[in-house]
Amino acid sequence: MAKKTKQDPTGQRVNRAKAAKSIVVRLDAAEKRVKALFRIIPKQRRSEKPIVNKTIFDYDITAQQREYLEQEIKRALDEELETEQDRRPFSWWYESSLELPFRQGTVEEIVQFNQLVQGAIIAGALVNGMPPRKFPTETVLQSQPYLQALNNVYVEGYADIKGLSNKTSALVFQQINNGLSSKLAPREISEKIAQRFRVARSDAKRIAVTEVNKAYNDARLEASNIAANETGLRAGVIHISALMPTTRDDHANRHGNAYTVEDQREWWNTGANRINCHCTTETVLIDNQGRVVQKEKQEALKDERKFFDKAS
Repeated sequence: MAKKTKQDPTGQRVNRAKAAKSIVVRLDAAEKRVKALFRIIPKQRRSEKPIVNKTIFDYDITAQQREYLEQEIKRALDEELETEQDRRPFSWWYESSLELPFRQGTVEEIVQFNQLVQGAIIAGALVNGMPPRKFPTETVLQSQPYLQALNNVYVEGYADIKGLSNKTSALVFQQINNGLSSKLAPREISEKIAQRFRVARSDAKRIAVTEVNKAYNDARLEASNIAANETGLRAGVIHISALMPTTRDDHANRHGNAYTVEDQREWWNTGANRINCHCTTETVLIDNQGRVVQKEKQEALKDERKFFDKAS
């Protein structure tokens, strides 16, 4: 995992880049196939002079053939992104792009929670009359809640890739169909195809940022819940914003504030808060009065927020 910074508190930069590249490579292959389909359409060049000299192209393609072209464009996207017939892209997207950050987030959370347990033991905390116990990583990685959360990541991650496939194939065909009807030059239609795939690549990068960070953060939240249940300690999370010039105000305003796991998850799942979000959380213990035990850590984060405000 890449080093964490104030601008990238998840430390998922490398995983995001790999995920985006995986999608883009497949979109590149789909673009080549679509352009090849377009090039084989019979055409004839002629001049038209009603007002000004203009070269137009007559394309010899029937309505039935246009429908077939639409189907083949969709097939090209589905096969390259492995989304045909609702097949889920398991190896290249789930295993390589989502499972890895999810596992990293889980392991990291367990290590840090066990450090909190150690601090609680030193402070003399008792749970049901006994000091809290640390627990091994495998306890979480083999638990049913972990496996269920991982499956949820798989299902939700597939929806984004399937949506990208459907959207791109529909809009690419629309560009080609409009170009054929307008009798545009092949070069112009080819450029419109390229433009549409450039948009798809931009969408791919957004999906990679969103889904990789989501997998990492969801894993931390889930592991925090599991750890709290295992140890009997009360835990909450402090929101850590990515203090970048592009950070949204409502994201930056949460920096250093403490929330329950449920509140944090609900906020992330509201509106567009997940989209392109680079924020993360850090688990803290809560005392009997509902206050953060690691108050020095919280105050340091709030100071960072004040400095960020002044710099902005």
